[in-house]
Amino acid sequence: MTMRNLLLFSYFALVSTLFAGGSVVPVGTYLYANLEKLPDKPGALVLSFTTAGPKRLVIAYGRRNRKDRKDRDGTTEAERELYKPRLAKLSPDGKTARFEKLPPDFYDIIVIDAANMVIHEGISLWDSSEEQVADGAQIAGFQDEIRKSLGLRDDRVGGWEGFFDSKQIERIEVADGRAGVFMQQMRLGVALAESGEKLKGCIHSVDVVWVERSLDDGKSGWQVRGRQQLYRDEIEARSFFRHARMAELTGIRVGVREKRLDNIELK
Repeated sequence: MTMRNLLLFSYFALVSTLFAGGSVVPVGTYLYANLEKLPDKPGALVLSFTTAGPKRLVIAYGRRNRKDRKDRDGTTEAERELYKPRLAKLSPDGKTARFEKLPPDFYDIIVIDAANMVIHEGISLWDSSEEQVADGAQIAGFQDEIRKSLGLRDDRVGGWEGFFDSKQIERIEVADGRAGVFMQQMRLGVALAESGEKLKGCIHSVDVVWVERSLDDGKSGWQVRGRQQLYRDEIEARSFFRHARMAELTGIRVGVREKRLDNIELK
């Protein structure tokens, strides 16, 4: 093989790896902080799972600088990189996930497995200091309004994130006039790459969305105030991930040394 052919082979192999749906390095890699661009921090988190999962993505989502708590206006590129969710380095069998250079914070963990089509998550959608709505009937009413606001709309073209033609809201946490939403989205229709070629797989998105209640022409609606996309990839599956909420993955405190959590069972 000539040097030119070898370089071409290496290039196409790299492209194939980067854009293979459900890979450990997904198409939406830009969603996560680039470890090489982060300042050195002594904090680290190591998670040990009871089962293997080499196709897992394990994400740590710090609470201090989330978009519902810290405005991005006036921040530098370096600061915005620091605020992004973190992607773990996995052992070859996927049983151990390691996060490095973590600043002190409370971290919620998301485990996404595109091979088994399961999401395990422990995201706190609101600051615990927020006043929660106590009335169950009122919460149910708000949740119905939110689902209509974020879901597919009959009264206008597309609606919020109209690119996605299938949406599924998994959880909603309501505060006074505001709410945090954990949801999945899919593009089942035709989608094109930047080159104009038709994508063969199905584009999936996993999001946290913050909304605020408002009145529009006398009707109650919810406006999107912020969004954090936690996952975006083109995979073969044309169905939503099975969703599981896990308290063990919520609010893990990391300080100035390594912290370990062992024997995490993903059911």
